[in-house]
Amino acid sequence: MLIYIVFFMIFVGVTAALYQVYEIHYNINVGNDKKLSKADKSHLKVLSDQAKIATQTHARSDFDQAAVDALGPNLDRDIALKAFAEEEKGAYAIPLLRRKARLRFNGEGGVAKSSVNKSSANIISVKVRHWPFWKTTLPRVDIRAALITLVILNCFLVQLLAAMSVYTLGYPMSTPWLAWLNDPMAVMLLIYALIFTSLLISAFDRYMHDLYQLGKLFQKKAV
Repeated sequence: MLIYIVFFMIFVGVTAALYQVYEIHYNINVGNDKKLSKADKSHLKVLSDQAKIATQTHARSDFDQAAVDALGPNLDRDIALKAFAEEEKGAYAIPLLRRKARLRFNGEGGVAKSSVNKSSANIISVKVRHWPFWKTTLPRVDIRAALITLVILNCFLVQLLAAMSVYTLGYPMSTPWLAWLNDPMAVMLLIYALIFTSLLISAFDRYMHDLYQLGKLFQKKAV
C-alpha cells in the first residue's frame, strides 16, 4: 500500500513542478500585481491616476500628497512620478511599492529624499536593507534569465526522476552510485527537495528583479 502512496506523491510532484514553470511565466507576464497587498494595490491605482493627471496638467500637489501617503515623507517626488507615470506598472511602480520598506537613502529609511542636487539621488546612494546587518547597493545586473533557467532545469530533473522511478521497477540499477534510484521513497524525497528549491528560486527571482528595476529607475533619475 505504501508503494502506491509513494508513486501517487511522485505524480503530484511532477504536476507541481510543471505548475511552477507555468506560475513563474504567469507572474512575469500577467500576475505581477497579485503579489501586492490590498493597501499597495489601492496605492497603485491612486498614484497611477494622479501621475497621469500630473503629467497632463503639470499640477502635482495631489500626486505629491498621494506619494507621501503611500511611500512616506522621505521620497523623491521625481522618482515617484517617473515610476507611476509608466504605462507598464510592473516596470517601476509595483517594485517600488513592494520593496519600499527595504530602501535606504544615505542610511535613512524610505526612498530617496527630494533634493536640489538631483544627481545625488542615484543608484550609488540608495542602499537595500536585506537584513538588519546586511545592506547593499541596488543591483546592476539582471539575473532573471539564469534563475528561470534553474527552475526549468529543476522541472526537467523532476520529470526524469519520476520516469526513472517507473523504469527501475523492471530494470533495477546495478551501478552502486545509482542504486538509490531503485528506492521510490528516495526518489520522491529528492523530487520534493527540487520543488522546494524551485520555490525558493522563484521568490528570490521576484525579489532580485524588483531591485534591478529600481536600480534602473534611480539610474534614469540621475541622468
